[in-house]
Amino acid sequence: MAIPNHLPDPDEHGEDLLGGGGLTPAQQANLANLDADMDGTAAAQLAAQLVPVKQDGGQFGRVAKPHVDRVTKARDWARIWGPAVAGTAVAGTAVAVLPLPGPLSLYVLAIGAFGWWHCAGRPGVIESIQMFGYALADTGSWIRRHVEALAHRRARYETRRTTNNPKPAQD
Repeated sequence: MAIPNHLPDPDEHGEDLLGGGGLTPAQQANLANLDADMDGTAAAQLAAQLVPVKQDGGQFGRVAKPHVDRVTKARDWARIWGPAVAGTAVAGTAVAVLPLPGPLSLYVLAIGAFGWWHCAGRPGVIESIQMFGYALADTGSWIRRHVEALAHRRARYETRRTTNNPKPAQD
């Protein structure tokens, strides 16, 4: 049984200093007095110069972010579907290599199919059909996107080939 996490964010302890939602009127008055004391001081001038820093990792972070996202996506896919892929590979290898009788071969392949079903979250019939439809739609859009990219590349090639005419020969 999992232990519930009572503090979802380690930095969140219930304080709300900026919004004032969790402060009593006396605390709000104390903060207002401190703000009045700060007016015109060197500390107030320094605080006015502060600008929020966007934590994006700088140039390296901006360049690496798409690659990190791709690796994270692949890692998540492997974490979810890896057992099913491994089970199918083992089952396929067993059926191909070992001299198994027909019913036992089907049983081994059914264990591989059970792995896919289990990794998919043990869906019911309706959910299975929906997931299959979504997978087909995703695959179709992926194929269409790549075919369109190839068509654009081919069009650029044809345009470059046909518009780059050599000079006609002088008679």
